[in-house]
Amino acid sequence: MLYALRDQDGKITALTDRPIPDAQPANPSDPEVMAFLSLDGDNFAASDFLDESDLGTIRILEDLIDTLIDQQVIRFTDLPQAAQHKLLSRKVARSLASPDSMDAGESDYVRDNMFIQDDEQLF
Repeated sequence: MLYALRDQDGKITALTDRPIPDAQPANPSDPEVMAFLSLDGDNFAASDFLDESDLGTIRILEDLIDTLIDQQVIRFTDLPQAAQHKLLSRKVARSLASPDSMDAGESDYVRDNMFIQDDEQLF
């Protein structure tokens, strides 16, 4: 269920998946909800949106994992080996695609954690 908070004029100001004080049930396909989410309700296809947003979401997850590692909440080696290899491969690919955008700490991290074996596929 989706819930909407509205201002004095009845305009949606927030959406939540939980019933909180002053929130009213809202239909996800309601044009007001679609407008609040900046989605074109007439041409919106959920599956297309999910496909298009996957890349951005992946980058968010990579940044989240990096943050958890940096704050020592988890260790890189806590991740399954396949995940370690995939994350390192993506980090290397990003550094090759835009080497100027990586700070020194990131490039050191990539160099220090580069343990992909010769017989393993990088990409």
